[in-house]
Amino acid sequence: MDDDELDRTVRALADPHRRALLDALRERDGRTVSDLEPVLPKLGRHAVLKHLRQLEEAGLVTTRKVGRSRFVQLNPLPAVELARRWLDEYSAFAGLALARLRDYVESNPEPNTGGAMPTTSRTLVATVVIEATPDRIWQAMVEPDQSRRWFFGGVVHSDWQVGDPIEWVDADGASLIAGQITAIEPGTRLAHTFRATWSPETAADPALEYEWRLEPMGDSLTRVTVTHSEVPQGTPTAEQVDGGTSLVISSLKTFVETGRTMRGMG
Repeated sequence: MDDDELDRTVRALADPHRRALLDALRERDGRTVSDLEPVLPKLGRHAVLKHLRQLEEAGLVTTRKVGRSRFVQLNPLPAVELARRWLDEYSAFAGLALARLRDYVESNPEPNTGGAMPTTSRTLVATVVIEATPDRIWQAMVEPDQSRRWFFGGVVHSDWQVGDPIEWVDADGASLIAGQITAIEPGTRLAHTFRATWSPETAADPALEYEWRLEPMGDSLTRVTVTHSEVPQGTPTAEQVDGGTSLVISSLKTFVETGRTMRGMG
């Protein structure tokens, strides 16, 4: 994150109205503009749209139009990049894990003795612009020796055809993520199922959908968007993946643009 990006992020987060919109999206992502208007009841639609534009310019939200409605989703990457300005990847992951532990303990004072799991789900979207061509980024994504240098030591294995398995394993060969490729367009799109196999608890959860999209923006710039679809809330996977995708593509950006790797992964 350069100083201009830092300034945009900090300015966007400085306003309490914009923070209220982000809080509302954190509670329920993918809301329409009309859904968000009651979050700021003293302001009119025009003011809400202005605040959303400023959040979008800072990269903190993304929008997509479906029919006549415009949906707004959180993009946590700028906040992650802000933290990574002063923290390395290990510190960021450790801090995220501790924050989740604190939230869980504070919201669940009594042990869970069973009962139905929540049925609500959430789609997680993270977007980043990388100063590189789509082909260069694709190379970093699919080559095992490169993947270990930005994917937190995870080495990717696949034959890269629809229907083929895809798996990331750690240095000892233990599975971290496993799935099956459902769509592939080299340099443009990769979609696969996703099972978090790094622990017995997450491995027992059902497979989810995971998609990478690479969009050229000219002058060797590429927008990378990762969508983790319909993650069931309250599951071990949901508790552990939230925020992780932003750290992953932030690490990819650093590696592709600078060649710098995670400490101990070079």
